[in-house]
Amino acid sequence: MASPQLRGCGVHALQVLLLLLLLLLPLRVMPGTTCPTPISVEHANIRVKNYSVNSRERYVCNFGFKRKAGTSTLTECVINKNTNSAHWTTPNLKCIKVSPSSSKMTKVAISTSVLVLLVGAGVGVFLAWYIRSRQASRPRSVEMETMEAEPMSVRTSSTEDDPGT
Repeated sequence: MASPQLRGCGVHALQVLLLLLLLLLPLRVMPGTTCPTPISVEHANIRVKNYSVNSRERYVCNFGFKRKAGTSTLTECVINKNTNSAHWTTPNLKCIKVSPSSSKMTKVAISTSVLVLLVGAGVGVFLAWYIRSRQASRPRSVEMETMEAEPMSVRTSSTEDDPGT
């Protein structure tokens, strides 16, 4: 039994139908398909935790650099439908050098704050010490004994005073 042919083409209808179905079906990823090592980005590092399809990873700018506004640190492992191979999306990350003036200003601001805090603490400690020392150095009020109006007289020895004679 021969399969029906399309008019004028000489191609079997079943083969055409199968080809169309294959093109319309979603692309199936082979189990175990993984991405290669991500591309390097200038002044940035990446630590990949998962190389499998649909995983997402982030780049980190090196010390002394920061992410330029409007760029992204994200990259994702995806499948190229034409080649059925996995690859990382191209990151648009730009790491720019941190300007020395902004880092100096931060250090100066922190240094000034610390200095003000230390001076304030020093003044507080000094005032507490000063107040306590003033209270400790005050003599306690001592009442003087009242003196007799008559001056003291010198005693002469007499026999009455000395019972032993």
